[in-house]
Amino acid sequence: MTKRTRSIAVLGTLTRDTTAYADGSRSENLGGIHYSILTLAHLFAGRAQIIPVANVGDDAFADVHAALELPGVDRSHLRRVRQANNHVYLTYTSATDREEVLVGLVPEIEATECAPLFALDWVLVNLTSGRDVTLKAMQELRQSAQGTVQLDVHSLTLGFAANGRRVLVKPEGWERWVACADWVQMNEAEAKLLGDGRPLPAFAEDLLALGLRGVLITLGNHGCLACWQNNGRTTTVHVPVARRPEPAFPTGCGDVFGAGFAFAMLEGASPEAAVRFANAAAGAKACREPYAELRLLRQDIARELTEFIPAV
Repeated sequence: MTKRTRSIAVLGTLTRDTTAYADGSRSENLGGIHYSILTLAHLFAGRAQIIPVANVGDDAFADVHAALELPGVDRSHLRRVRQANNHVYLTYTSATDREEVLVGLVPEIEATECAPLFALDWVLVNLTSGRDVTLKAMQELRQSAQGTVQLDVHSLTLGFAANGRRVLVKPEGWERWVACADWVQMNEAEAKLLGDGRPLPAFAEDLLALGLRGVLITLGNHGCLACWQNNGRTTTVHVPVARRPEPAFPTGCGDVFGAGFAFAMLEGASPEAAVRFANAAAGAKACREPYAELRLLRQDIARELTEFIPAV
């Protein structure tokens, strides 16, 4: 029996990225939630309705709109704004450590823009600037969404220093954001910041008390940690890194992980299978640059598609 068409929204910011890697190489890409959208588009291959919801600066709108002409992608919720689009400058000082500068900042998505999303199967919120959507909009989603809400904390933990440089800052009231999600994702640095250095498994389990179904913590070269509850039982797994490419291209790996997890869950995978699939997808992204190479994702993880995703 053929699976029915799924529907998923991706909320966040569509950016321009200029990346300088530690080996001296550079890349110019569209970034932000592009990684999430492209991952979903290439994995579903036209079998899902994928709805990006974002404010896009007038200076980038034409490029963004054209880049998202992909199977299953509905661009009708991209809103053109007069502000300059977000441009992120990433400078890697090692294979995993980087400095980030943000120039330009589009307005946040307001609660009134979220009403059409309430009936969808899944809403993936990826805070690629940390100023992507208002807390009120998140709370509206939590209250009214009929499907699953997934939140990538991402840049919520980044404040602004001089000249747009981003710095890790523990945001006041961060628990209110996390409590709006069924599944929450963050990386190791973000988890240590929010958890005040507590052991990650203990912190992840503590977060479940906020009403979450599960917590996903990406660990870079060490894979990922996931913790979830089902019928009162808590499960925690650590999945080792899937690939160790040299050189590695880490930009976007967390975004691909989150989108890969959403894809697997929508396709009927168990949480553990979805985590293992997402980990493999992120590893495949680490092997390729630029982001357009995500068109090869199904090819790159063909074995994992067979192993972890229920057959059509």
